[in-house]
Amino acid sequence: MEDYELFLLAMRIYISACIFVFGICIGSFLNVLVYRIPLGLDFKKGSSFCPTCKHELKWYDLFPLFSWLFLRGKCRYCKAKISPIYPIGESITGIMFVLSYVFGTGCQLKLALLGYFMICAALFVTFCIDYKHMFIPDSMWITVLLGGIVIYVDSLITDGWDKKELTNRIIGALVVSVLFYLIAYIKPDAMGGGDIKLMFAAGFALGSVKVVFSLLVAGLVGTVYLLITNSLKKENLKKQVPFGPHLAVGIFTALIFGDSIIKWYLGMFL
Repeated sequence: MEDYELFLLAMRIYISACIFVFGICIGSFLNVLVYRIPLGLDFKKGSSFCPTCKHELKWYDLFPLFSWLFLRGKCRYCKAKISPIYPIGESITGIMFVLSYVFGTGCQLKLALLGYFMICAALFVTFCIDYKHMFIPDSMWITVLLGGIVIYVDSLITDGWDKKELTNRIIGALVVSVLFYLIAYIKPDAMGGGDIKLMFAAGFALGSVKVVFSLLVAGLVGTVYLLITNSLKKENLKKQVPFGPHLAVGIFTALIFGDSIIKWYLGMFL
């Protein structure tokens, strides 16, 4: 390996590490959103606090991931255990951001990377809130749509105007969301409005082919989840479960790996 290639590899590793640290910092803020939005609390005001003793946390208690490790998963003030879900959420966000850099933009620092970060952050919050509270905040699907617009603007800057790409994104915004709307119209309890709006936004970000692929992944993930949970808990398969978390997984998979997987699949037949 030549010196230049070693240098390029070292730079990519360094940038990935910086993006991971940035991601866990954003993940810390996303944890605040996940906690406060369902309670109707203002996330723009007020300091973070221990959910058990309500003691206001100091700045040195708020280092993402590392504070939890240093305090051994306990509150500094009341010694109550702090759920590992918080550092896990921060780490997942960091990993999603790194995957966006490595696979989404091919290790390029460009405007589209900001769009990827926005979509990943919104998908994380959507997954957590819909899983626990069974609703998708409007701010999340709007963030996904804005992220898709940022990615599209980057393509305009890089490749110039392409009518086909815009048409593909518009079709993508409609193909699954209209289907969901029709399902909700026929059977109102079968599909939530948040799912419809989420897939509208995701369709613009992904395009027509990848948004369909994301739906297939979501369906597969949802089926596996239902089979596992119902076999373990022996619950009724007819129990209502939120579809948003599965859609979030499908959208993220399509966003980061969709092109490669679809190309590999088509390559088996062409």
